Amino acid sequence: MKLLKTLLVLAFLVPVVACAENLFKNSDMNGSGGWKGDRKYETVDGNRVLSLSAEKKKIVLFSQDVKSKGTTDLVLKFRYKTSDYKGRGLELRGKRDDGSWTFRTSDLKADDKWHAYTWNFSHVRGSETILFSIELLEGEGKVLFDDITVEPKG
Repeated sequence: MKLLKTLLVLAFLVPVVACAENLFKNSDMNGSGGWKGDRKYETVDGNRVLSLSAEKKKIVLFSQDVKSKGTTDLVLKFRYKTSDYKGRGLELRGKRDDGSWTFRTSDLKADDKWHAYTWNFSHVRGSETILFSIELLEGEGKVLFDDITVEPKG
């Protein structure tokens, strides 16, 4: 009986402990706090999303600081959708307290479908905060973003 109780407790606790904590505020876009930058909010198919409109001669972006103290690796995830973006792509950037940064540039699929994106950011390097920015490089068109999360890896 004691073994059964222990197993039941573990069955309930393991999923709770295993759930990673999202470090972003307002990742579901239901509020207006947390995000800074050139973003706007729109409702698409009954879902509130964040949108960026590209500019020909300027990078547009949105960003948010996260507390990274005590972590070594973070995972940034989001979904994006565009039907008309033509440009140099998307740049993801993580800036540490000391001013140094790590970035990744990616092309976007302009097919009007939602695409999942994941970036394993293993460059915390002892920084207490990381400023994550999602930057739409020079171009034309609009890109929608949703379900943006950053979680400790592990």
